[in-house]
Amino acid sequence: MKKLAISFLAFAIGISAWSQTLENPAATASLENGFVRIGEFNSTSRNNVGASAIYYPKGDKIVTGLHSSVSAEEFLGNLKPVNSKYNQIDYKLVSYGWKGSRGFHSLEVGARVNYGLSVPKEIFRILKTGTSQSPYDLSSLRAFGNVYGELAYGYALPLSDKFSIGGRVKLLVGLNSVDIVTRRFNLITTEEQYRLDLDADIDLTNRNKKIGTDDEGYLDYTSFSGKGKLGAPTGGGFAVDLGLVWKPFDGLSLSASALDLGGILWYYGNAGTSAGSYTFEGMKDLSADELDEEHLTARLKATGEEVLSVIKPKSVDGRFKAKGLPLTAQVVASYMLPFWERLSLDASGRYTGYSYCAPYWEARGGLSLDFPGLVYLGLSAGSGAYGFIYGVQGSVDFLSFRLYASYENGIGGTIPYEGTPLKANNKTLLIGLVYLIK
Repeated sequence: MKKLAISFLAFAIGISAWSQTLENPAATASLENGFVRIGEFNSTSRNNVGASAIYYPKGDKIVTGLHSSVSAEEFLGNLKPVNSKYNQIDYKLVSYGWKGSRGFHSLEVGARVNYGLSVPKEIFRILKTGTSQSPYDLSSLRAFGNVYGELAYGYALPLSDKFSIGGRVKLLVGLNSVDIVTRRFNLITTEEQYRLDLDADIDLTNRNKKIGTDDEGYLDYTSFSGKGKLGAPTGGGFAVDLGLVWKPFDGLSLSASALDLGGILWYYGNAGTSAGSYTFEGMKDLSADELDEEHLTARLKATGEEVLSVIKPKSVDGRFKAKGLPLTAQVVASYMLPFWERLSLDASGRYTGYSYCAPYWEARGGLSLDFPGLVYLGLSAGSGAYGFIYGVQGSVDFLSFRLYASYENGIGGTIPYEGTPLKANNKTLLIGLVYLIK
């Protein structure tokens, strides 16, 4: 009965063996043979509110929360104080690992793209109910995007049969970056006008495409020079990964890692600053009849054009800014069940901190079934910053190749044919192929 209870519990909670081995720089210390990873694609999408907070079924059609048939209480109640979306794509072009005289070495070449947007709830409140509750603090408004390459060297060293340490040093080459950040963004409305108290920066790196300036030295977004290619490197930096693995007794493995400790010093060749108080008419005369999506679009466009004409960023000389990478800390435990060593009970915890949006955390457990040289399967479930999450991981060996993949998602469904999650979500897809050198 006890064994049955353990097995049932295990099914409720899985870590992909191969992807975890490569992620923790200490785990490769146990490998006896080398490998060539031909490629790995890893896509992560996180949003703390889903489409169901924006779109609502009304009869036989779908309307947005701005529609008059959706109450302000319902619409605003489904939003967060700061509504954010984050996406990251990692591609490991090629990796090579080999056994040394004492430890295990690895080299890796890859690239990463990350981008996101944070929108304060107060913006939606203004659009839905008007500006009767002035003042508004919109300072959490943020948009960013980065593209950079990685060249990494890793080394894992077994200190004993039970304990291993490892590290990975990564040279980072910045290719493109855009960063729009508001340090102060307050909106005050009166019957006569709107006033913005603003302190914000806009930074773009592209060396091959230059934003022009007008006669007064303001950035002119209608004037561009050069080609729209990535161009020469626009930043440089480094980062380190650290890890350890401890096997206190047969069957139990404990590991911990800290990834992406570091950052990039970007050169922003296109830079502007807006600081001061600005006034404009805005939507102060917006009537109740215009608070639906059919009429609001035209007003938003006109207001947007008016705001841009008022708060044009003042062009500044190219400047350097240091930006940290998203830091991830993770702990993993795996226990081979004594009645069948191919079956393991797993548990893990993960925390990712960002300098530009809310942190992400999760805790999960799982069950993994491993037939070395043939097939691996893992199932996992748990809870995180955005609610329930589940995962499926697996790998298949054929000849000297290993194809591995994992998929993680939350509960709540997606918009058909679009894949947009209906609920707050953390969705990750990983696919990789490795040639094992025997």
